[in-house]
Amino acid sequence: MTESDFNDSLQSTAISYQNKDIVMKFMAETFADKTLDLFGLHTARVVRAMPTVLPTVEAKEQRIDFVFLLEDDSLLHLEFQVNKPPDLLRRIALYGARIVERHGKPVRTAVIYAGHVQSAPACLEMASLTYRVDNVFMRSFNGDTELEQLEHKIRDKVPLDEQDILKLIFLPLMHSDALNESELAIRAAHLAKEVQGSLQVLCVASIIAITDKILPESVKKMLLEVLRMTDIEKWLREEGREEGREEGKELVAITALKKGVSPELIAEITGIPIDKIQKIASAHLPQ
Repeated sequence: MTESDFNDSLQSTAISYQNKDIVMKFMAETFADKTLDLFGLHTARVVRAMPTVLPTVEAKEQRIDFVFLLEDDSLLHLEFQVNKPPDLLRRIALYGARIVERHGKPVRTAVIYAGHVQSAPACLEMASLTYRVDNVFMRSFNGDTELEQLEHKIRDKVPLDEQDILKLIFLPLMHSDALNESELAIRAAHLAKEVQGSLQVLCVASIIAITDKILPESVKKMLLEVLRMTDIEKWLREEGREEGREEGKELVAITALKKGVSPELIAEITGIPIDKIQKIASAHLPQ
């Protein structure tokens, strides 16, 4: 996975270059070893995130939302939507074909619709071409109830289980009678900041990632401020320092590159010269 794959994974926002890398790194880690059974998507567990920028024949780049490699060696493609564009299934079918072309693996696409969408087409049929998607309508989840339950758990320092984590991350997309999507996102991010341990950073970053297409710029900036209040950069630096030796730092660099962190940020964290990071990337990442 190259640096540009993750650098462009979030759409045009006020998010800085380094923050895009950081957000996507932790989004990938959050979903690792999980399923989305909670939302009716019965798949094998997630192994890792895959590149989400696909080159086209016109030498342009097409960004899709998220692609995960699953334990059964298939791919799960997630798209997040706040409305029903008339060309959505045509675009998704094209993305699906390009994912298969790039990775040579079967792909399953799920479209996750924000709280106010009640229905959407699930199949594109164009003579020889048929492409089916799984639609997930977040309006079936009561955001007000889930928020209250999560607040009680976190306030009482009750450990969050896998389903709690997913509910917290997807809270901004749920139906709410009391709050709009922006308000839900801000409440969810501040609530995630109160989570103890490693989940704090993972949850805040994931909330930012999945709401990128549905929130105004002003709200995205507010969410990034919440992210900055976590220990995210301290974590990355400590990961490099724990290894101590030069070869240990190189192992950290390889791992970070595979998770989509930019060479520039890895160089800053580990102290390895940028040209050496680029050589490591050439040697260990698929071209």
